[in-house]
Amino acid sequence: MVEVRALATDAVIERDGAVLLLERDHPPFDGCWVLPGGLVERDETAREACVRETKEEVGLKVTIEEFVGLYDDPNRDERGNVSAAYRCTPVGDDSPAPRAEARQVNAFNPSDLPEMGFDHERIVTDALLG
Repeated sequence: MVEVRALATDAVIERDGAVLLLERDHPPFDGCWVLPGGLVERDETAREACVRETKEEVGLKVTIEEFVGLYDDPNRDERGNVSAAYRCTPVGDDSPAPRAEARQVNAFNPSDLPEMGFDHERIVTDALLG
């Protein structure tokens, strides 16, 4: 039997030296802080999904600045998802707010992150701290 892994996307959004995270409101990693992101739909690219998911989850429109990497450790997500991560910049002056899948949204210093879900601490480190 062939097991298929889904493609997800994650957005590393930096504003004023802080990275934007949301607190998940459901499993897996319920209560942990994560990057905005989610599954890529059939009719979109990973880049388009990154922009869409960011708008859905935290209410921000973003532009993609660069591809950070593909994260495919089989243990990163119990559902088996692989993630394409992008460094993004907010467009406009909108304030982030929790929407789909988020209890709250907050900005953190990249060198002093809270407990994070998935492999998102690694993604932030790769994107912002090199």
